[in-house]
Amino acid sequence: MAKELPFFKFNATEWITGNISYESYELQGVFIKLCAEYWNRSNKLTKEDAIKRLKEPKLIEELIKKGYIKQKRKQIKINFLDTEREQIEAKYLKLRESGRKGGLSTAAARLKHKDKDKDKDKEVEKIPTFEEFKKHALSKKSNLDLDALKLKYEAWVENGWKNGNHKKIKNWKTALTNTIPYIKTLSNSSNIQQPKNLKDLYE
Repeated sequence: MAKELPFFKFNATEWITGNISYESYELQGVFIKLCAEYWNRSNKLTKEDAIKRLKEPKLIEELIKKGYIKQKRKQIKINFLDTEREQIEAKYLKLRESGRKGGLSTAAARLKHKDKDKDKDKEVEKIPTFEEFKKHALSKKSNLDLDALKLKYEAWVENGWKNGNHKKIKNWKTALTNTIPYIKTLSNSSNIQQPKNLKDLYE
C-alpha cells in the first residue's frame, strides 16, 4: 500500500526530545532514510536490502545495537512505523467496509425499485381477445360501429397495449368504458335489418 500511504507522521517534538537527537547527524540521517525506505516498501525490508540501498552497514548495525531499529531474523523492524501502518490500515478497512455496506444498501434500493417496476408491469392485465373486447363494449353500448371498435382495439395492441397518451392500460374494461363515448356508432335504421320482400315479414 505504498502508493495509498505515501507518507508517515513525523512528530517534531518526539524527534527533538528523543534519544536519536543526541546521536551524530550521520546516524540520524541514516535512521530517517531507513525509515523512508522501510515505509516505501510497506514495512517489509530485509537487513541485506537496507545495506544495499543505504550502503552504511556499520551505521545500520549501530542503529540495531542502540535499539532504534530491531532485527527479527533477516527483517528490519521499526516499531513506531509498524504501529502507524496498522492503525491506518485498520481505519482504511473500516471505511472500505462502510463503503461496501453503503454500496449494498444502494444496490438493494435499486433492486427494490426495479422489483416495484416489475410489479407495476404485472399489474397490467393480460390483453383480451377482440371477441372479449367486443362483448364488453357492446354490453355498454349496443349500437357501436364494429369496424371502428376493431380499429381502436388494434391501435391499443400495436401501441404495446397503451392508450392514446402512451400510458399502460392496467384495466382494459375501465379504459374501454371510458373510450366508448368517442367510438363511432351506427344509426338506429342501420341496425335494423330490412326485409328483402314482403314474404320475409311472415316467415
